Amino acid sequence: MAAEPKSEAPVGGVNNAEALNLNDELVDTLMLLDYESKFCNKELKPLSRVYFAYSAENTAHQFKYFTQLVVWGLSLLRQQADWDEYDDPNTVITNMLVALKDLGVQVNTVPGKLKQGHGDGVCMVLHGLFKEILRRSGFEYAAPVYPDEGMADEAEVDSDAEINSVDEDEMPGGENEEDDLMYQEDELKKPEENSDDGDHKVLENYIDPNVWLLEVERVVPKLKVTIPNDSKEWRTHLSQTRLFKEVIEGQFPGAKAQLDKLSRELSGALERIKNKEDFINSQFDGRALDYRTQQEELNLVQSQYTELNEVVMNYQIELKNVGEELELTKTDMEERSSTVTDTAPIVKMKEAFKKLRSDTRQLEVRIGVVSHTLMQAKLRQRPQDASKTGGYKAGGGAAGDEDNSDGEFDIAP
Repeated sequence: MAAEPKSEAPVGGVNNAEALNLNDELVDTLMLLDYESKFCNKELKPLSRVYFAYSAENTAHQFKYFTQLVVWGLSLLRQQADWDEYDDPNTVITNMLVALKDLGVQVNTVPGKLKQGHGDGVCMVLHGLFKEILRRSGFEYAAPVYPDEGMADEAEVDSDAEINSVDEDEMPGGENEEDDLMYQEDELKKPEENSDDGDHKVLENYIDPNVWLLEVERVVPKLKVTIPNDSKEWRTHLSQTRLFKEVIEGQFPGAKAQLDKLSRELSGALERIKNKEDFINSQFDGRALDYRTQQEELNLVQSQYTELNEVVMNYQIELKNVGEELELTKTDMEERSSTVTDTAPIVKMKEAFKKLRSDTRQLEVRIGVVSHTLMQAKLRQRPQDASKTGGYKAGGGAAGDEDNSDGEFDIAP
C-alpha cells in the first residue's frame, strides 16, 4: 500500500472534533468505494484519517486533492465537472457549490473555507457528496453480528486465604525451601525410574501437607483473574449503548413534544414573515422601480463623468506640457534681453577705439620723425656727391660757389 499523505499537527493544540469525525467517516466511505485502486495514483496517495482536518505542508497539493476527489465523485454520479485544474480557485469553488446544489447535497459553509483546502467545510462537502454516492448506489450498512465468546471464567479465590495469607518474605525457608522440595521429589523419583514397571504404579506424594497448604496460600492470590475496565472493550460499549438507549427512550417523548411545539411556532413565525414580506414588496414595488430607474441614470451619469474626466486629464497633461515650453521660452527671452541691454561691450569698444587712436598718433609722430631724419641725411649727402664729380666750370666758378653757398643749410643733427 502506498504511503499516506502527511498532515501537520493541530496548531496551538486546537482539535476540531467535527472535522476529525467527518474525515474519519470519509476515509471509510472512500474505502467502500475502492478509491485506492480507482482514484489514487503516484501523485494522489491514499488519505490519512486527519488529512483534511488540518492544514498540510503543501496547501496547493491539499486543495488539488480536494478538487480531484470532488471531480471523481461527480463522475461516479455521471456528472461532468465544469471547471479545469488551472482555473481560478474562486471560480472552482463557485462551480463546485452549484454542482452540489444541483445534486441535492446540502452544505452549510462559505466559499472562503473551501478555498483553504482543509477544515470542517471541506470535510462536510466531501462527506455529504460520497454519502450521497453510497445512497444512490444502493449500499446499506448491515446490523453488526457479535460472536458469542462467553464470559471469562474466574478462578475460585479463598477470601480468607487472601486476607490471612503469609508474605513470601515471611514464609520460612523461602526460595531455598522450594529448591529443597524439588530435590526431594527428584530423589524420590529416582528409585521409581530405575524400576521396570514404574509407569504402571500408583503415584504417591511424600510432601508434607502443611508445606503444601502454605504453597497453596501463597499461589492462590496470583491465580486470581481480574478483567480491567477497558473503554475499547466491546462489552463495555454494548452496556453503554443499552444505557443510552434506555435514556433516549425515556426522554424522547417529552423532547418530541417540545420539538413539535417549537416546529409549529417556527412555522407560524415563518408564515407571518412571508406575509409581511409580500406586503412590503407590494407596498414598495413602485419605489423599487423608481430606484432601479435612478440607478440606471446614475450609472449613465457615472459613465459620462468617467469619459469627461479622461478628457480633462488629457487637457491637464497638455497644459502641463505647454507650461513647460512657456517656461523654456521665458528663460530664453530673459537671457536675450539681458544680452541686449548690457552696455559693457560698447564701453570696451570705445576704450579700444581710444587706444587705437593714441597708437595711430604715436605712429604718425614716429613716421614724421623718421621722414625728417631721412631728408636731413639726403641733404648732407649732396655736397659730398658734388665734390666727388671734379673741378668747377670756367667762368662760372664764382657763381657756382654762390649758388652752393646759398643753397646749403646747416641742420644740426
